[in-house]
Amino acid sequence: MLLAGSAAAQAPLTEEEYVARVLAASLEARVAEAEAALGRAEAVGVGAWPNPGLEWQRERAGSGRRAGESQDVLLASIPLVLSGRLGLEAVAAERGAQAADARLARARAELHREATLAFSAVLGARQRRIILEESVATLKRLSAAIAVRERAGEAAGYERLRIEVEAAAVEDGLRGALLEERQAQADALRLLAPEVQALPPLQGTLAPAREVPDGATLLAELEARRADVRALTLEAQGAESARRAAARSWIPDPTVSAGAQLLDVGQEGAGAGYVVGVSLPLPLFQRRQGEAARAEARRALAEARRASLLRAARAQLTAALDAVSARRERLVRHREDVLARAEELRRITAAAYRGGSADLLVLVDAERAAREAHLTSVSLAVAVVTAEADLLLLAGAYDGATPWSPTR
Repeated sequence: MLLAGSAAAQAPLTEEEYVARVLAASLEARVAEAEAALGRAEAVGVGAWPNPGLEWQRERAGSGRRAGESQDVLLASIPLVLSGRLGLEAVAAERGAQAADARLARARAELHREATLAFSAVLGARQRRIILEESVATLKRLSAAIAVRERAGEAAGYERLRIEVEAAAVEDGLRGALLEERQAQADALRLLAPEVQALPPLQGTLAPAREVPDGATLLAELEARRADVRALTLEAQGAESARRAAARSWIPDPTVSAGAQLLDVGQEGAGAGYVVGVSLPLPLFQRRQGEAARAEARRALAEARRASLLRAARAQLTAALDAVSARRERLVRHREDVLARAEELRRITAAAYRGGSADLLVLVDAERAAREAHLTSVSLAVAVVTAEADLLLLAGAYDGATPWSPTR
């Protein structure tokens, strides 16, 4: 059972599975959930009817014609909120809770993007490390071959030294790639639940995602899809309801009281009566003017932030669409014009060397060209994933239930 559990814990994760784990159990996700729960808790009990009151008084006299005379008064009272402000306060609190949920959706969207980039960083670092490892192995084989030729007197010493310099340079790059891979894995592990002590294997490829809708569609749907825009809209609506509730404070809330009056309970000649009353506050000076002013200021601030956010988001979305298109085109052109030709050069050079018409240094040059082409291709693929993730976040695709992924 322990072995089975260990194997299950180390099962490879796809990009969707990794992101799901991050959104479900990471510390960042827990913080976002707690902040949303706090926002929802602030709405609990708002708009409820005021509590009634129950009062008992006992009065006793020790002098006069009837020594020991007493009086008991039982009184119940309840405030009557006739202004209708409780309903408005409840609406304002509900809008605040909905805004908290919208902010949670946006926080999860940003975490989704961060997890996607962390996943692609691990894939990219791994591919760079593999490319350099394969190049080091190839250069070592070439170095061994030229050493044999040097002992046979068919090669000069500078040729072996040139290949060794090239191999040492690639090995140094490999050491840097190993450090980058460990850093990428540490960043990916940080986003998982704190109970996870080792990063499970991640599987996937860096490839362009399926086509996104055109820019006009994304711009048209931007306001509806972005959760942070929705949160600001709800905050403005809640502030307006709070302002309207405060504005009704000029309507007094009377308190109705009713009860019984008991005279000389337990004595001869005991009597009873009733007590009724109404108290009416006069809102002549304090009418919650400060609350109304603060609510109006919150509404204006939320609307200003919303307008600024939408303007910036539209401009950023347009730039992100151009960036995705340009980076995809660059990646395709690099793979077709550079990478494919570098691989063809590597094959032709190897065939020429086996036929005796090419020198080992020509193989080194071809190997370097192919290696650099592959490394550039990985960097461009990671850049495409980053641009697509930025586009998804800006368009609000991560705010929904089933956003498409820029990695496969």
